[in-house]
Amino acid sequence: MLYAGPLIIPLLKLVESDPGFIVLYKGDGGLTAKELLVKSRNVAMALHLKGFQQTDVAVIAVQPGEEFLEIMYAVIMLRGKIAIIDPEMGRENYRAKMKQLNPKWMFVDSRLLFLKEHPVLKASVLISKKMLPDISTVKGAVTISVGIKMPLWRKYLQFKQLLKTRIVPLDFAADEGFSESLVVYTSGTLDVPKGVVHTGKSLDASIQCLGKLFEHNRNCIVGTYLPHFMMLGIAAGLPVKLMKPSMKPKTKIRFLKKESIGILFGPPTDYLPLIEFCERKKLLIPSGVQHIMIGSAPVHPLFLKRLIRVLPAKTQISCTYGMTENLLVSVIDGRKKSQYTAQGDILGKPIDGVHVYIANDGEICIKSEQAFKRYFHETTTKEWHSTGDLGMMDECNNIILSGRKKEMIIRRNMNIYPSLYENTIKHINGVVEAAMVGIYVDVLHDEKVYLAVEGEHVDIPTVKKELCNGKFNIDKEALPDQIIKMVIPRKGRQHKIDRAGIIDYIQKNHL
Repeated sequence: MLYAGPLIIPLLKLVESDPGFIVLYKGDGGLTAKELLVKSRNVAMALHLKGFQQTDVAVIAVQPGEEFLEIMYAVIMLRGKIAIIDPEMGRENYRAKMKQLNPKWMFVDSRLLFLKEHPVLKASVLISKKMLPDISTVKGAVTISVGIKMPLWRKYLQFKQLLKTRIVPLDFAADEGFSESLVVYTSGTLDVPKGVVHTGKSLDASIQCLGKLFEHNRNCIVGTYLPHFMMLGIAAGLPVKLMKPSMKPKTKIRFLKKESIGILFGPPTDYLPLIEFCERKKLLIPSGVQHIMIGSAPVHPLFLKRLIRVLPAKTQISCTYGMTENLLVSVIDGRKKSQYTAQGDILGKPIDGVHVYIANDGEICIKSEQAFKRYFHETTTKEWHSTGDLGMMDECNNIILSGRKKEMIIRRNMNIYPSLYENTIKHINGVVEAAMVGIYVDVLHDEKVYLAVEGEHVDIPTVKKELCNGKFNIDKEALPDQIIKMVIPRKGRQHKIDRAGIIDYIQKNHL
């Protein structure tokens, strides 16, 4: 039995009304709604025959694209839970997550499996790369090789074989969407990773909210490299075109024009190279771009003013505030936000259905239909989600962000909790103490991450090597921009690390 819940129904309706609608543009044409449905259903039926059970956990470590979509839809049709895993996370973090998930199924890029089987080749690739994706299979899990065929020693189940399944289609049963569908990890501790569990119903609520932002852009193509935006685009009836995150500005300009991209989504750092290129060449971002979404907080007025100067006058800017636990909390027009001069970061009014209250200590707390069900390691969650952000509501009901409750660094669109990595770093030979801090840099429109290490025999090149690809490697997104050897200052009776003192040292010494 397959299940048609809130995430599957939009695809079924799209196939019924317009089976040839291109949901994902590719170099050789596109993936139609009907093709996606048929292929996803074939994969689901093949997995069912191989013993896939409701509530089974499936891990996906596959590049965003057609196969990624087909796997996502297939697992959801079976009422399984799919966990998106970044193979560039640190080794200890990966092991902790696999221990927690205990997956029954693993969909892994064939190239990762190939490098795993060929350590000599892997070592040679490391010479030219700062960090190499690494993934280990889990004992007892069925590993499925996805992507191009590679000469693998082990006989993994091939995803292409699942696609070729030809049996009588299973019927779709109604599903209200309360079953757990997706696990996305956010920052936490290595001992207890924070896997955010969403149901079909909570994800559908987020999709509906995002869809309303695009009401005037219904004929636009979405340009993105974010995998979840592919599903959001399909559910909202918007075609998607994948972009490479590392695309150079000149190439990106050509891409936007050639592919008629109308909607862009990303954090400020995604747009910064494009802004700088346009400023140097005295160009505007192509007029076909009708809507730019910036999904990060804080978004500083200085950045927005630079962006506005290289945008066509009619291009809409939406600055969104949200988190993994609740995708969309508030939205504000970017042009309006750029004129805000009062203290704090204005995030806009809560969208319909989102309720906000400010706790006694100033923490922003929310609840809505979009809210996640629980953390994977917990059985329940509280009625109100504590965001970890500090703020207030102004007289116009705008959320004003004033700071963070916990030690946290925001770089690009990633939350970096120093405590997640510092204990690992202290295991590196010679490191007695370690502390990570973030300092916002105006010209980068982003935080720069510094790692302070203390120890008489600390060798900075060794620390760099270990963090990237050594025994104590950490998540790629958390790699420090600069490592500083220093005596780490302390404060208070408990001699806690004085992070403000580290920042002051860095700034005074112009590091």
